[in-house]
Amino acid sequence: MSTQTDNEKRIREIKRLNDLSAGNKLSGLPIQVEKMDVDLTALEGLPLAHPRLFMKAKEIPAFKEKIKQDVNYCSWQDFIKAQQKWIGVEPHEAPSVYPPETVKETRLWRPYWRRMYIACQESLNVVRNLSIIAKIEKNIDAFNTAKAWLLSLAEYDPQGATSRAYNDEAAFRVVAALAWGYDWLYEKLTDEERAKIKDRIIIRLEEVIDHLYNEIQLTENPLNSHGVRSISSVVVPCCIALYGEYDKAKEYLAYALKYYAGQYPPWGGRDGAWAEGADYWNTAMAVLTEAFDYVKGYIGIDLYQKEFYRNTGAFILNCMPVHSRRASFCDQSSIGDLPGLKLAYNLRVFSSLSNNPVYMWYFNQLKARDKDAESKFYNYGWWDFNYDTLRFGHLCEELKEEKPQADPYLKVFPEVGWAAFHKDMPNKEEHVHLIFKSSPFGSISHSHGDQNAFTLHAYGETLAAITGYYGGYGVDMHLKWRRQTCSKNLILIGGKGQYGENATSSKTHKDQNCLDAAGKITSYDENKNVPFLVGDATEAYRFHVPSIKSCKREIHSIEGDVFVIRDIVETTDEQTITWLMHTTFSADTKEKGFTIKGEKSKLDVSFLTEQENIESVEYVIGFGEVNPKEFEDLDVHSHVRTEFKAKKKHSIVTLLVPSKLNQDRAVTAKLAGEQLIVTREGKQYEVTFVEQS
Repeated sequence: MSTQTDNEKRIREIKRLNDLSAGNKLSGLPIQVEKMDVDLTALEGLPLAHPRLFMKAKEIPAFKEKIKQDVNYCSWQDFIKAQQKWIGVEPHEAPSVYPPETVKETRLWRPYWRRMYIACQESLNVVRNLSIIAKIEKNIDAFNTAKAWLLSLAEYDPQGATSRAYNDEAAFRVVAALAWGYDWLYEKLTDEERAKIKDRIIIRLEEVIDHLYNEIQLTENPLNSHGVRSISSVVVPCCIALYGEYDKAKEYLAYALKYYAGQYPPWGGRDGAWAEGADYWNTAMAVLTEAFDYVKGYIGIDLYQKEFYRNTGAFILNCMPVHSRRASFCDQSSIGDLPGLKLAYNLRVFSSLSNNPVYMWYFNQLKARDKDAESKFYNYGWWDFNYDTLRFGHLCEELKEEKPQADPYLKVFPEVGWAAFHKDMPNKEEHVHLIFKSSPFGSISHSHGDQNAFTLHAYGETLAAITGYYGGYGVDMHLKWRRQTCSKNLILIGGKGQYGENATSSKTHKDQNCLDAAGKITSYDENKNVPFLVGDATEAYRFHVPSIKSCKREIHSIEGDVFVIRDIVETTDEQTITWLMHTTFSADTKEKGFTIKGEKSKLDVSFLTEQENIESVEYVIGFGEVNPKEFEDLDVHSHVRTEFKAKKKHSIVTLLVPSKLNQDRAVTAKLAGEQLIVTREGKQYEVTFVEQS
């Protein structure tokens, strides 16, 4: 047996362990998934003519007529123009397995992994887009190129480097391309070519089905993100393409429909939030909306009929704010950048589905500013905006945008435990927002040990931020910094944070521990004059702080630009508290507080209680014990650590006042029992604490 074969087996085993660590073997979900009825008799007697994906064969004449009447219908001419660069280009060679030196350290195979799935995405784009053009325009050059790439993909070893077990991101793209080419070029393929392509689709489809049915048992363990995504990416398009031609296609479609109706989404409730955060909402919705459109168009079942889909756009609008960086939670491939353009394209779909023109404002804001979106690795290699535009233009109604409200408000997503205070959202230089998270999903999968954490953005800059980088799942920065409480705007109790372990090699890691390390929003009032929320992170700390009795944080907002935070921590023994605030800017420390100074704004932080209990206020630069090689040539971030002496019960009240650099705000606060009187620019506000000290 060759060394290369041994290395290939080892990487497959690493991949398998990662697959099995993604939300399996759990006692149950923290939310109740909304259910809907589906009539599976709709799977009987479906039309057998090709194509079926995106539009049925009988719909093509009407599509051609619309283009004839309006050459700009669904940006058809732009779609054609964007594909010209691929006409006559030779197909990619089949990707090779990762080099031997990458086996012992997963971070080393990330560049090869990315290179592989990007090449496979290009193959999907070529086959899908040129097949559509060939069919609609009867374009022989488009047909010849699409067919050449399709037949090349059919020669890839389905058990090799592009198999699901080796690189599922590559596998999803290869089999989707095979399905598209088989469906749209069907009439122009020979019997031998069709048989070869069909065989390859079935082999790859069955590998995914075996993974879903047997290895991860998705219906019993529904939090496996990649497993969930493989239904949208593989099962739906492949089984629609093979319907009536492969005896198991109808069975697998029924499996997909029942899953979507009864167990999806596992990461969100009726409030529309997504426990894995905005970037993983983005990836999930990108393939989900395509799959739902294929199901609706070919089978006639509308899977969007759940409250989640009507409400989920509000989650992105509020919790991945259009003007801010590093202001949201969970794993983010785009961390450090403004929200990625694909979010906007997804939100445009939901603007049509929910008839909400504010989401079109979000889309237009991102579209106008992101002129080089395809240069970013988290866009190029993942999706094709030209196809997105074509699909939306043909299937959806575009609304005229409407700006969001400028008045201060609080939006809470109670089921998944996210919330956002906003003021002046439409105005980039005036927008102030505080995002909060205390989730019953704990630190499972792409979530972190960050229950009761917050970020704060003001006047064009995120001052209290999420720091670090996302070089990939399981690398040093991910395991030792990004997933851990020490990297959040949170507290440590006795130097310990919440359970955030997720290394498959760790003896202490269990998915159930991640889910048990949960938080929750226990109280809130969105309509009060001084809106507030309360988060309970007690269980999140219990693994590392067994003496904990209670850990709660409440946040009050005054006119959307002054914030009062109260942390109440109670333990059976005396414990120190470390109060952390992270930033990408510098900070000046004082005896009873500190100031973070951005380029355009600043944040004054004052501790109003337990001042005599403060041992130190320290400005710290660095990422703890993270391997420095992982952030070579990148900015190193910082945080302020405020240490409080050991006690059995702490009640720490903090005043946060953001302002522009050239602005001296007149804000004072005076404590009176369980009430705080805040004077903001001459006007008094009463903050009545919910949790008693």
